[in-house]
Amino acid sequence: MSLCINPTCPIPNHPDNDNSPTCQGCGSELLIDGCYTVTKLLSDAGGFGVIYEATDRAGKPKILKILKQELNEDSKAVSLFQQEAFVLGQIEHAGIPKIETYVHHDLENGTMLHGIIMQKIEGLNLEQWINHRDRKPIAQKRAITWLRQLVDILAVVHRNKYFHRDIKPANIMLSPSGQLVLIDFGTAREATHTYLAKIGGVQGITSICSVGYTAPEQEKGFAVPQSDFYALGCTMIHLVTGKYPLDTYNPDRDVFEWRSHAPEISEEFADLIDALIARKPSDRPINCESILKILKEIELIDKLAPNDKTKAKRKSIKQSIKDSTRKPTSPILLTISVIIAAFVGLSIGTVIKISAIGNFEDIIQLPVFQKKFLNPTRFLQKHTDAVQNVALSPDGKIIASASDDGTVKLWELEGDNSNPIKEIKDQGGWVRAVVFLSDRQIVTAGQDKNIKIIDIASGKVVKTLSGHTNLINNLAIAPTSDLLVSGSYDNTVNLWQISTGKLMRSLTGHTDKIWGLAISPDGKQVVSASRDKTVRIWDVKTGENLKTLEHPSGVTCVLVTPDGKRVISGSSDKLIRVWDLASGKKLSELSEHKDTISAIAITYDSKYLFIGGKDIQNSIHLWNLQTKSSIWSLIGHTDLVTSLVITPDKLKLISGSQDKNINIWKIPEP
Repeated sequence: MSLCINPTCPIPNHPDNDNSPTCQGCGSELLIDGCYTVTKLLSDAGGFGVIYEATDRAGKPKILKILKQELNEDSKAVSLFQQEAFVLGQIEHAGIPKIETYVHHDLENGTMLHGIIMQKIEGLNLEQWINHRDRKPIAQKRAITWLRQLVDILAVVHRNKYFHRDIKPANIMLSPSGQLVLIDFGTAREATHTYLAKIGGVQGITSICSVGYTAPEQEKGFAVPQSDFYALGCTMIHLVTGKYPLDTYNPDRDVFEWRSHAPEISEEFADLIDALIARKPSDRPINCESILKILKEIELIDKLAPNDKTKAKRKSIKQSIKDSTRKPTSPILLTISVIIAAFVGLSIGTVIKISAIGNFEDIIQLPVFQKKFLNPTRFLQKHTDAVQNVALSPDGKIIASASDDGTVKLWELEGDNSNPIKEIKDQGGWVRAVVFLSDRQIVTAGQDKNIKIIDIASGKVVKTLSGHTNLINNLAIAPTSDLLVSGSYDNTVNLWQISTGKLMRSLTGHTDKIWGLAISPDGKQVVSASRDKTVRIWDVKTGENLKTLEHPSGVTCVLVTPDGKRVISGSSDKLIRVWDLASGKKLSELSEHKDTISAIAITYDSKYLFIGGKDIQNSIHLWNLQTKSSIWSLIGHTDLVTSLVITPDKLKLISGSQDKNINIWKIPEP
């Protein structure tokens, strides 16, 4: 049965869906990302997502998580949803489900749904498993084996500078092989065991708490890596007693009195569990390695004959537990970026990215990131529709942003003012392109097919240039050559004389929309990119098409390197191509992107390239063109990145996006 995932579809399981590519109930496409067929609704009770089972073309079962449609307009929720997929996509471990792809699915009514395709883990979660045993406690040998597996998984997560924040039996799957898999979902879990602490943040959420498992500091919104250890300890209490941890809690003494319900558990192992659930994070083990060391010592004692289990050996375990905890020697300030994730079921799992000021190693000892990540320093968020283009004034002080909301807004680059200093309304519909003619004038173009030269101070149109017969998508300018270039959906590139506004020449040859434009530094050549799968190099003086660079897919963006020697193009086939401008020969390809590339910008020394698009994270990637390696990921947008500008001093990057925002980034040292 092919199931429709349109939340407003009147008959999502229409009996004729199996024989049609579109839903017979609402007309939406049934195939997800061109290869996944949805077969079963697993849960729609989760706060953030609807969970389905799907199959790929080979018939292999997958899990499809769809962000609830009503959250599509919540940029924070979308960002956190995408970030979770990104985080898990970076971690390889048998105990962590594999992310297969991030998908966007367009419905018949034009609504786009965000989704994640991931590995389907067969089996029961541990809450289901122990309930199937009539809550019979597990033996110590199994408890130690499972705790070791979970700590091994956490060690990988923590080494990647993330922590989980929602560990509990319902979020741990027991696979047929016996391997535990830590997940952020539970397919049949009692909703009463999870609540959201509404203290602010995303839709009022700053801390996500699972009653009886969440550490005290996390309930107050201050989770640290040791918060995961607290949840592990409470999970072990559940497993070795068969009771929910709160069922053993004594509120008068503020302790879990669980030991009497687990008489088969040794004193040594019980001491470790109690260390994991210590009230203060500093009284818990410092890292996963210290827990594994204690487990090894406990196993050695368990192998001894009863008479050999001396008080001295028990004392040794207690000392090891004591040694595994130490208080920080300096204050720690954690900057916590909360990432909501709810892949399957009724709960919302959370992974936290950790950054620190102070002696971070006193909290948890982790290696340095292999790949670095960066977040914006400022967000400019006053547009009400997609931002399609950004530009920087010649003096480097003012940002101009063109939007489908019909306005151009001007912003101060420096300072902390998040409001525009000027708004210029355009009665012609969408504004798709903006460039600065000078510090006093801008040039805009868009849906009304006209180019407008506008005085910034008054906001009035000084001159209108007409000649295109369809939407104008791109503008490029070479003031020293008195040249303005426009690219249109009418498949033409027009060359204009700035001083007179005269149309000098119309370049024809493309057979589809113009998606990108660039001018060589000497102003003698224009480069255009088109949906017709070509980049064309034109002679400005003669209008001759000098070279045609073939691509297998539509070309979305293009630039000429500052030295005038190379052309760089980005495509919907996920590749960046570097070409020799003079010969048209392809020199190299950059190929690690997950989805369409839509914006590129190059540093003035031509050594580093910023690439934006629509991958798992809608992130911007910084590439070293000499080593052809991606060295930074800039994470902050929640939809397609449309435009990138580097400041002349190379200290900042400005990005525009269809998420309606302009982000400002401090460019890191490569």
